[in-house]
Amino acid sequence: MRRLRAVFSGPSAWCTFLFWTLSFSCITAAAQSSSLIEGARIRIDVNLATLKFMVKENDGGLLNHLNQDHFRVFEGEALQEIVFFEPPRNTEGKMGPLRLAFLIDMSGSTLATRAEELTAAGTFLESLHDFTEVGIFGFSDKLMRLQDFTSTRSLAQKALTESGEHLGPTALYSSLNALILRMKDHPGAAQNVVILISDGLDDAYRSAPQSVSLAQSNNVVIYTILVPSAGQLYIGPSSPLAQPGASTPADDDREAKELAFASLSLRTDGEHFSGFETILNFDQVMAQINDGVFGNLYSIGYYTDDPFRGKEERSIRVEIAFPNAYIPARFETLPERSTVKQEVIAALFDDDAMDRVPSNLHLTFREIGADLDLLPQQRQGGQIGLPFRIKISPFSLQKTEKGDIRTGFGVIARLLDQQGEEVARLREIFRVNLEAKEIRAGRGIIYTNKLFAPPGIYALKIALLEMATWKMTAFETPVRIRAR
Repeated sequence: MRRLRAVFSGPSAWCTFLFWTLSFSCITAAAQSSSLIEGARIRIDVNLATLKFMVKENDGGLLNHLNQDHFRVFEGEALQEIVFFEPPRNTEGKMGPLRLAFLIDMSGSTLATRAEELTAAGTFLESLHDFTEVGIFGFSDKLMRLQDFTSTRSLAQKALTESGEHLGPTALYSSLNALILRMKDHPGAAQNVVILISDGLDDAYRSAPQSVSLAQSNNVVIYTILVPSAGQLYIGPSSPLAQPGASTPADDDREAKELAFASLSLRTDGEHFSGFETILNFDQVMAQINDGVFGNLYSIGYYTDDPFRGKEERSIRVEIAFPNAYIPARFETLPERSTVKQEVIAALFDDDAMDRVPSNLHLTFREIGADLDLLPQQRQGGQIGLPFRIKISPFSLQKTEKGDIRTGFGVIARLLDQQGEEVARLREIFRVNLEAKEIRAGRGIIYTNKLFAPPGIYALKIALLEMATWKMTAFETPVRIRAR
């Protein structure tokens, strides 16, 4: 029995905590779909830090004519050598009025990467221009207006951070059509853009051509981002749970649905993003869309000496040798998200990637305040189980402006025998929603699970990854499972 719960340290009773869990011994269809639809490929060098940003003057005007000599990059107090520099594509920095809408799949099936999506979308909003009106919309069985079109960035940011899960079937195409008609009823923009984030699994996928035609006739460019869905999970052939000759519960029409979803962008002059790189670095996806729409981003790269240093510890600073120039926000691709952490993320979604997870994570990663406790072993159905508990401190997690916590975690646990052979494993992703007043009252986060194995001496290895920030903490401890 897997469970996640919040606990009061004060006098209040134990309370049920909202969560979402999935057992992973599979490959997501999002990863598979990259072989069907070639989305934008995002490659990350091991020690390379990449910064993308626009530069504005105090009066709001864009500065797109600066060269590399105008910039200096510091990490901490150390001046960094710029190894590549790209100026904005829009050399004049001129654009007409634009209306942009985020349309986010809010069904429970897409919660696995929701925190990462919203964090990157927040940076996107900070990088928008004053002439852009932004609307935040969601959908499950119908279109939901979270924030109507506004030029006030704080209202759009608030709508993003407060978006939650809604039950109901996915009505992607009817919701998109309703949004396009809503944009039509708000004349005045030279261009309309929709950023659509979904797993693409709508039974009405055959209506995609009608949505494309409606977008084309109303001057709407669509960017589509395919994210993993709980309904796309299946037991891979290397999983110990797989049975010879057993069929997978994959949707028979999934490939056709994903192709229809991609056509929304490919036929409206937008861009489609899918594949494993997309969910690994959603920040880069948002940067590429921003650059595709506006063309006002500078790109600067430098090599860092420590690829495992946390984002806050880096204290990255960009200085501009131009009067009254400033950077409103930065898209960052940092080494902390690559290499080892990519292998952990891959293992969460791909059973075959488990063997590539390094064995010494516990020596390197302690970025989340968390403790591991072993609980008394249990018998269940003739098997011996080793329960464990991870206590996560909310004070070590990123909070919203209100002090709430809206995030998700991935857990990988492996039990290895004395020869280093794996005898049991588990993978899971769960959501955490914790309000500021609950944190002040002493509520914390407790994750429990168990592994089953024959009697013996083992090494228990666990990796805990926060999906929104890619911060990670790892544990390793010797354990003994007794016959009685």
